[in-house]
Amino acid sequence: MMHPKDEITIVDDYFPRWMVEKVSQDLEFMPVRYNNSPYADFDKARFFGSMLVENDRFVDVQPWWFIEYFNHCMWNDLCKEWTVGHCHRVLLNAQIAGQSGCDHTDADSDNYLSVIYMGHGNSGNTVFEDDVVQWKLGRLVIFNSSVIHRGEGPESGYRVSLGAVYPSVPIRKLVSIDGTGAP
Repeated sequence: MMHPKDEITIVDDYFPRWMVEKVSQDLEFMPVRYNNSPYADFDKARFFGSMLVENDRFVDVQPWWFIEYFNHCMWNDLCKEWTVGHCHRVLLNAQIAGQSGCDHTDADSDNYLSVIYMGHGNSGNTVFEDDVVQWKLGRLVIFNSSVIHRGEGPESGYRVSLGAVYPSVPIRKLVSIDGTGAP
């Protein structure tokens, strides 16, 4: 696999089918608020969602088995060469038909790795500047967090994805970059 700083990586069929279906059922009914927006600018875009994890801690929900498993899969298998065993955040993003997101980045620094998990629904592509990744239930999309992207609303129904962000350099180095530890 190429380094995520160099390309967008798509991983299909990583999780077993039973798990993909169970997670889809869980995500369909997970609580959300109509308050998510890239850069917190509600005049530009707003969609449904919840912050699930911030700095390795669950924040809006009780601990959920899949997030724990997901993070360990990223740290110890899929992204083990690029992550450092810390989860900066996991955001649940939900959209209904006609509700597309706006272009955004997940971090202002290229020292972060983003992983999108397409968790529930039947459509709603992820659009990058020069690429469109088709919606597929259970698909993982791995890329540098500083790459501009957006999630398209589904053609019908309800689309839910998980957006995870991991530092790709040791936390000590991130803290020393800007002195605050913030991305």
